[in-house]
Amino acid sequence: MAKPSNELHLGLTARLVKVFLTSKLPTIFIILSLLVGLVALTVTPREEDPQIKVPMIDVLIRFPGASPEEVENLVVINLEKKLWEMQGLDDLYSQSRPGFAIVTAKFKVGEDMERSLVKLYNKVWSNIDQVPSGVSGWVVKPMGIDDVPIVTLTLYSQTADDYQLRRVADELLTRLQSIPDTARSYVVAGRKRQVRVLPDPARLAGHGLDLLALAQALEVSNVNLPAGHFSSRNKEFLVEAGPFLKSAAEVANLLVGLHQGKPVYLKDVAQVIDGPEEPVQVSRIAFGPAHEDRDGLARGVLYPAVTMAFAKRTGTNAVTVAEGLLQKVEELQKDVVPADVKLQ
Repeated sequence: MAKPSNELHLGLTARLVKVFLTSKLPTIFIILSLLVGLVALTVTPREEDPQIKVPMIDVLIRFPGASPEEVENLVVINLEKKLWEMQGLDDLYSQSRPGFAIVTAKFKVGEDMERSLVKLYNKVWSNIDQVPSGVSGWVVKPMGIDDVPIVTLTLYSQTADDYQLRRVADELLTRLQSIPDTARSYVVAGRKRQVRVLPDPARLAGHGLDLLALAQALEVSNVNLPAGHFSSRNKEFLVEAGPFLKSAAEVANLLVGLHQGKPVYLKDVAQVIDGPEEPVQVSRIAFGPAHEDRDGLARGVLYPAVTMAFAKRTGTNAVTVAEGLLQKVEELQKDVVPADVKLQ
């Protein structure tokens, strides 16, 4: 049977168009495309920050007693010259402070973190013989995009202080670290619990003691070391010297010396306090006009606050990890967070 004359003059493109217009292929392709797109949307990881490898490594240098100028001239400049010899290095940053310096090495995009870390570590320690004698130590710390927290949770209260908020945050942090794929997590602000010893100069002098005696007594008492072993009746017993101090009462009852043949305890010459440490940083939170007044909070008033930050493991889905953290927080609020403490 002869084909119509109008089909004999159709080119390849026109024939393809005709096939799609007269058959069910377009419907099949559309359904297939929708299915593939749905699978891609479900499987593809979603992140606020993409997985871009930009290795950054900090070198922390301690130089006690040196001024910022001495730290820079004697340590930082020489270190930077050596680090520039490494391949793949993109830039260097440095900060010099009294007795301390930070040198940050930024490598090119795409460089492998482990290889960059090994190169820098080898470069530092292969030139350790050129370090001034006053330098007391070096610390090499890698950094990356995954060290940036993906979730931050802030505890605040109208009645509780930062010390109480810190204790709640520490408990929450310990339990939230069990969430799969969480990495570095930490608490910002809030005074930690600490046993402090406040010597009384008059009582120290009256008992013939000084601060060095107190420091030595605390140092030798707060240890737990193996002291040997012995055998008896076909059994072997391990001996330990210790244990560590467990309470403020044990600290107060430490023997620190003798005076006129009588023992002198720490509580006789110093005050022992079990409570918050000395404040080193302050964190506050306030709410503006846009905040819903659900908790009876006054606008513009500063309330004590403690923040918990959570990062994720490399290569994991940030959305999934964040959702797991928030779900666990909702469960823990009933058991761990007091009624007068709010979380945001």
